[in-house]
Amino acid sequence: MTTLPLNINEIWPLIYAILQEYWAITDPYIERAADQNNIPIELYYYSELGLTYFSVTDFQKRDPYTNPERFENAFTRLEFKGWIYPDAGDRYQVSRKAQDAVRQIVGVGDMQLKKFAMMTDIELDQLANSLKKIIEAYLNAPEPPEKWAVSNRFSPVDESSPPIAQVRDALMYLHAYHDDSHFSAAHSHFGGAGILWSVLGYLWKNEATTASQMTKRMAFRGYDKADYEVALQAAVEIGWAELGDTPEKYRPTQMGITLREQVDQQTEVYFSQLWSVLSERELWQLHASLKKLHELLILFRNSGTLVLRDNL
Repeated sequence: MTTLPLNINEIWPLIYAILQEYWAITDPYIERAADQNNIPIELYYYSELGLTYFSVTDFQKRDPYTNPERFENAFTRLEFKGWIYPDAGDRYQVSRKAQDAVRQIVGVGDMQLKKFAMMTDIELDQLANSLKKIIEAYLNAPEPPEKWAVSNRFSPVDESSPPIAQVRDALMYLHAYHDDSHFSAAHSHFGGAGILWSVLGYLWKNEATTASQMTKRMAFRGYDKADYEVALQAAVEIGWAELGDTPEKYRPTQMGITLREQVDQQTEVYFSQLWSVLSERELWQLHASLKKLHELLILFRNSGTLVLRDNL
């Protein structure tokens, strides 16, 4: 029997695919509940960046790729409505009301997860416990990587949450640690210019090669076409990119390709180095359980069990 490969190329895409299924199941209900209860949906999305304090400086430790002005504008709206209030410097204290509101709308999504009966609670508890062993190892390991994301995320679950939600929460901690791993591996290369790293990533993956394409693909980042034009020119000037075969089209240079590959390799080292806290047998069981969960969540989502009603 070959040893289970513990690297991002094998493990991380599976974890992320499972989380995408979770989001597809719960987010429509969460968004509807937020709208019906006049709760800003940003509170739900920002909960992964922490629901104790908000600040642009802190948020960029998890998300250096979004236009800081987008956070600043959101903070102004949230303060005006009384969800957050000024603290020291550029920091805001998040109210207890905001934290309770996030628990409320996440709970609406979890009500849908409770309908998932394709794995037993015993199976899900075993999966959650295995994942929690890895998370505990991450939290107790020396740096790097810095553990900002995994330490600051807001967990909406408690002992009363269903096992399927406990698994999701454990996977979200691994998602945070993956972000910590990548940030630690990449940050020294782009500093405060997260848009520059995003540009290189899209060129490297060949997912967007012009400023117009990047503006559409990354609209949620809050940058406009002119910002991407400047970032592409900067990437050319530092040797990460070059002009392609047609006007306005760019491609990564060998220097840019090599850098991205090196950073991804280092991310993999950070992310996978502590999975040895599980025995080989436990690792095989974990991998099998994750694959099973992924397949069954897809079936569950497509089963017709979930119906978005007008009154949740």
